[in-house]
Amino acid sequence: MTRANQKARTRRDLVEAAGQLLSNGRTPTVAEVADAADVSRRTAYRYFPSAEQLVTEALLEGMRSDVEQQIDAGEPGEDIETRVNRLVLAMHHLTVDKEHLLRQMIRLTIDRGPHATAPTRPSRRIEYVDRALAPLRAKLTPSQYERLVHAMAIAVGIEARIVLRDIAGLDDEHILETEQWAAQALLAAAVAEIRPHRRR
Repeated sequence: MTRANQKARTRRDLVEAAGQLLSNGRTPTVAEVADAADVSRRTAYRYFPSAEQLVTEALLEGMRSDVEQQIDAGEPGEDIETRVNRLVLAMHHLTVDKEHLLRQMIRLTIDRGPHATAPTRPSRRIEYVDRALAPLRAKLTPSQYERLVHAMAIAVGIEARIVLRDIAGLDDEHILETEQWAAQALLAAAVAEIRPHRRR
């Protein structure tokens, strides 16, 4: 197992243990989660310096299956545009329903500073986008596909909501409309690259 995979597994074990303790009606400390996950307390504190950050991530992780089900709710063989619209809608609902937790996660990430020794944010959004765009993976080059996933991740999620609501002053209806337009524009730009790639 690579070092990166080991870090991801350790983080996942801690978050899962925190989620289990929360489901039992407890608000655990980092030390309690470390013990439950069979991870050293010192290691746990490197990943999660505070119980607030660990609990926040565990609560957001608890939404994963709901988001994934929304992304995969379409009929077999549906067009990619419809699938992307469902991704945007799922992420919009998540940011509306869990906005306070997502804003809290941003604050906790910033507070940790640039020299943290463990990853400060999980990759859920990248994973959601990748799940939605998976039908395009074989049609684009790896670099084209990766660029599309990363660009799409900018168009959805809490940071997009902060810009569109706090700065642009849009309401929820126009936020969703703008996110869908941006996501479809990025998708169209990527799809336009498919034919030149095939000719090569």
